[in-house]
Amino acid sequence: MKRVLALAAALAFFSAPAPAAVEPWETDLAPRVKAFEAAAPDDASRALGAALSTALERYAAVDDYRSLFKKREKNKEGAMGQTEEIFLKFVKPFKILLGWQNTDKKGLQVLYERGKHDDKLGIHKPGLLFGLGPQVVFLPQDSPHVREGSASFDIEDAGIGTFLREFTLAVLAGHAEGKLRVERASAEGSFDVSFPGSVENDVYFAEKVLVRFDPVTGLPVFIELYDWQKKPVGTYEYTELALNLGDMDPVFEKVLHRKLKRIWTHARG
Repeated sequence: MKRVLALAAALAFFSAPAPAAVEPWETDLAPRVKAFEAAAPDDASRALGAALSTALERYAAVDDYRSLFKKREKNKEGAMGQTEEIFLKFVKPFKILLGWQNTDKKGLQVLYERGKHDDKLGIHKPGLLFGLGPQVVFLPQDSPHVREGSASFDIEDAGIGTFLREFTLAVLAGHAEGKLRVERASAEGSFDVSFPGSVENDVYFAEKVLVRFDPVTGLPVFIELYDWQKKPVGTYEYTELALNLGDMDPVFEKVLHRKLKRIWTHARG
């Protein structure tokens, strides 16, 4: 009987899902947000603190996610560009695939994994290099094939985790410096957050942030940014969000170009 129980315990251990990969900033920010929530000067700030605490807790349990990402940013002329619809797959700590589904970048797929391939972007685009070169090329992160139409694009800025970290840090700094104003917006889980008296720097990336936290996942799924001239900078929305599907889920495998698949999975040959 003891052998049967020992075998059952061993099988349960090996079949149990591995714990989510938690990044250092997640554990660092959680107690600081709790302290902010406790010291918040008004109901709106306390509600924001509670939303951030939930988001950090939920994101810590995420290993990967998939989404239809909708992005609209200032273009190189300084005007708001067309809304881009992008298939997005993200795996912690930072592996991401972006696949454009509209605009003149339709068909473009960009793969990036932090610390791999000299931090270059793996790019597949129909007709790239006039169709004469390889189907996948590695280009620097400032490649015009990605930046075209999005002057501020930075691959390391992509993803829910990056926004959650940077927004939380801005909220904590604004509270400590007396530069934070929080109002509840009309939609459920939505906040109008501004940083009066701030200037653009490594902490404050916008003067005003409209953010909505999803009631199901608890994660920030809609973000709208305004600059210090009160002008819109960009809107970002994560739709059709699905969590913890594994490194290669069936929908993603169908979308991913076969040449990029070998790079994504670290396959040889």
